This record gives sequence, C-alpha cells and structure tokens, in this order.
Amino acid sequence: MSEAGMSEAGFVLGDHQFLHPSVQGPLSRMYEPKRQIKGAPPPTYLEGRAVEAGPDSLVASALLEGRFCGHNEPTMTVFEVVIDGHADLELGAVLGDEGVAILAARAPGSDEWFALYRDSWAEEQQTLEGVDTPPMSAEEIAQIDPDIARGRVAIGFEYPCDATSRDCVSWMTIDALIEGQDEPGCVVNAELA
Repeated sequence: MSEAGMSEAGFVLGDHQFLHPSVQGPLSRMYEPKRQIKGAPPPTYLEGRAVEAGPDSLVASALLEGRFCGHNEPTMTVFEVVIDGHADLELGAVLGDEGVAILAARAPGSDEWFALYRDSWAEEQQTLEGVDTPPMSAEEIAQIDPDIARGRVAIGFEYPCDATSRDCVSWMTIDALIEGQDEPGCVVNAELA
C-alpha cells in the first residue's frame, strides 16, 4: 500500500475499503443500508476540530440515519464539531442570494471564526480535495449576520464508492442544535461532486 492509502483494491478509510477508481461499483449498493465509516479521520479542513459522532449524539441523530446522502451512496462519516475543546459553539452565517454563503463557528468568547462551509465549495463541484481554509478575512467577519446563535454542530459527509482520499466527499450536510431547541435542524445541504 502506498503512503496515500491506495492499494490495488482501493483506498482505505477507517473500517471501510473503497473500490479502486477503475472498478465499476454495483448499482445494488444504492439499496444497501447507510453505514457510518468508523475510525475515519474527518476531511482535512476539519482536522483537529471534529470528533466522530456516536449513537447518543443528539445533534447528529438525523445525520447518523444517512438520509442526507444525496447520491444515495451507503458510506458516510459523521462528526461533531469541537473547537478548542468546546462542543457548545457560537455560530454565525454570511448570507448570500441562495442562502448560507459561509457558515462559521467559534469557541464561546473567542474572536477567531472558523469557516465550516463556503458555498464556493459546492459551486466548484470538486469534492473537498484541495479546499483551502485560511482564517476568515475581516471583510467576511464583518458580513456575519449579527444574530449569533449558540449550540452544537454535526457534519455528515457522503463518500462515492470509489473515493480516493478522506477529502473525496460527494455530499455534505450540516445540522445544528441551537440552545433552546429540542431537535437539530439542517443548516447546509450541499452537493460537492
């Protein structure tokens, strides 16, 4: 196996082995139950800011069912966002013509916002491979809606059957459980490939 995690059989992520890109995936996979890939790291842009969601996670409950998988692939990962040790976060959004242009989070009381989602990722339709996550600019921060929410965030990532890296994500959905609410709600639902 090479350093990139590829073998003749395909890329390995957590407890799942994907098909090699040269192998045609069977259509029957679309009817298989959705399955969370266990032990997988998050996509690179979330490194150090996410923990695998467990079955008791209220914010990730809907994502763990896998209904968000827009291409109906059976393989997914689901993470809770944790920033500087905080699972309860402050959430802000820059709104665009089509809804959320940037979804950002920060540890309570921090001045440093982290972009969890940018609509440009979905517009480019090229998975999360090569996504650059520089700190948010002062201009972007100034555009954050003044109605800052506090709550927990979970992100689900759908993977195609022939994924070649942890960043080879075809769909992502972000749910948030805002303080005072009983159930999480979908904030972002984006096709990436």
